[in-house]
Amino acid sequence: MKTELIIKPEDQALIEMIKNTGKTWFEMPLPDHPIYPQFSRKIVVTGYNTPDMEGDEERIYVNVRQYLILKESNVLHKNVVMPNWMIHEGNVEEIAVKDGLLYGTRTEYDDAGNIISETQEVLKAQSVRYVRFLIKAKKAHIVDVFARFMGMYVEKFKTEIDAI
Repeated sequence: MKTELIIKPEDQALIEMIKNTGKTWFEMPLPDHPIYPQFSRKIVVTGYNTPDMEGDEERIYVNVRQYLILKESNVLHKNVVMPNWMIHEGNVEEIAVKDGLLYGTRTEYDDAGNIISETQEVLKAQSVRYVRFLIKAKKAHIVDVFARFMGMYVEKFKTEIDAI
């Protein structure tokens, strides 16, 4: 007996895309290094994890590497382990909505209850809870979360990133 699995071409294309998906969770190109311009550089998220919800920690740990690729041949020269990024319970994030950021009005009153000033202020939320909300409410994908935080990572660890 002989059997054959027939797959529509569009479904086969999807299967091929799945097979060819790289191991990284997120990649972000970096500008050329001032001393080593022969390399294209990128920051890569190689893994992430969170503590068990039963624990007291509100943290997301992100594993990061820097990839150095020879421009001439497009061959990976080496990857460098970078400091891990920890998004923790003390971090706060600006709350983003469809058209920008979410704002509140801070009003200052004198002792008689008269308004002295009003200013607009960006509303913020605790980072890890905000990330959980975004993902669970399907407002963002994990790749969107990495995109937002990796910009901050590059700023924070610029010295380590450029010390290749």
